[in-house]
Formats: sequence, C-alpha cells, structure tokens
Amino acid sequence: MSRAGLFAAAGALVAALASMLSWQTTSTVQAGADRPTALDGATLFRAKGCATCHDGPDSTAQFVEFPSLRNAAEWAGDRRAGMSAADYIAESIRTPATFISPAFVASGGPTSGMPDLAVTDAEVDALVDHLLQG
Repeated sequence: MSRAGLFAAAGALVAALASMLSWQTTSTVQAGADRPTALDGATLFRAKGCATCHDGPDSTAQFVEFPSLRNAAEWAGDRRAGMSAADYIAESIRTPATFISPAFVASGGPTSGMPDLAVTDAEVDALVDHLLQG
C-alpha cells in the first residue's frame, strides 16, 4: 500500500473510531434513563463504524483486508464447531480477539485486528439480527 493509501486508511479508521464514540454518547444522552425498545441494526452497523471495515448486507467497506459480513447466515454457523451463527457473530462483536476469522488478511495496515467496541447487549442483538437477516 502506498504512503498516501496508508494515510487515507488511517484517516478512515480514525473517522470510524470517532463515529463509534459519538454514537455511544449520543444514544446515551438521547435515550436518557430509558433505552429505546427497538434498535436498528443497519443504523448501528454504520454508526459503530462496522461498515468502514466490513461489507455488510447493505453496505460496502472502504477496505478489502477485513472479512465481508454479507450473507452471514450462510457461513457463520459453520465457523466454530458447536456454536450457532448468532452466538459466533455476538462473540465476534463482544470479544473479537477470541477467534480470528480465517477471512481476515493481516496486511500491516492501520490496524492488526478488530477493536473492542463499546456495545450494549441490546446493540449486539440488533447487530446480530441485521447480519443474519441480510
């Protein structure tokens, strides 16, 4: 990757991280003491920065090194023995370093893997539903 490409990738990563932090602050303030009853997984996928690095059901990533999450219902249940597709995706969101996807290409780019995200259980559920329905 060229130096300009590295700077562009790093800039996109910083923007994604800023988006994740902004979303957490905004959703907490807007929700007040009560959590929304239904979260939109597609909106969360973009707001948490997932769509920056991963192709999603309705989005295309800015990078090619990171696994596509399209058609997750077709492959996620086969990724780890004894683990359902929903459980695999939830684990990958909550603790991404537990199992490194065989689709991940370590390129020495702006990151060495998926960051730990600040997500609630309800947000994880919404993201899992979005990925499995997409």
